[in-house]
Amino acid sequence: MNDENSKYEATNLSKLPASISVKKRGNTYVIFRNGHEEIGGIVVCGTPLGDTQLQPYVEEPQDRNKTIVALVAQQMSDALLVHIAKKPEYLRRDAFPPNFVPAGTEVLENKVFPCSKCNQIVARLVFSWNTASTEEMEMVGKKFELEASVSDYPVWVLGAPDCDDNDIAKYLTFQIAPTKGAVYWEHPDDMNKRLIALDVNHC
Repeated sequence: MNDENSKYEATNLSKLPASISVKKRGNTYVIFRNGHEEIGGIVVCGTPLGDTQLQPYVEEPQDRNKTIVALVAQQMSDALLVHIAKKPEYLRRDAFPPNFVPAGTEVLENKVFPCSKCNQIVARLVFSWNTASTEEMEMVGKKFELEASVSDYPVWVLGAPDCDDNDIAKYLTFQIAPTKGAVYWEHPDDMNKRLIALDVNHC
């Protein structure tokens, strides 16, 4: 695990109910209710290149516990993504470079957009360039349901283009947070305008 990244794993846990606490146990951040009831946690593990991966788990009853676990996972993930985004391009490393992708693992690139004034995240894009149908886009969205259920900023999944001409190509687009929308086609210029507006109007 990358020590520099690990410093940012459990920062910014500021939106938790008073009854919820997080304690580190080895490589796991264990989440407790009322100081003693373990409701889940975030396992921090490393990739072959030493980058950080966060793997949440939820104890039974899941319906009662999953929202809190999702909130902790999202805040830890946000802190880590913002930290990585601040690095110069030459210092960034993919979590799963092509030669280290485990069999059966789908790698989805994420990009966060911090506010230019306060540095809080205003939007997040998940790229799934090979996803070419509404049904496939919805399946990708389901993989992010836990995090999306507690996100207070918009998250979009971007899929395949409708043609090979970059000047006119529209991309499958699916908003999954904070509310879920329908899958639609959109030109990147329209998304860029939306991201700029989110930044300008954030604070």
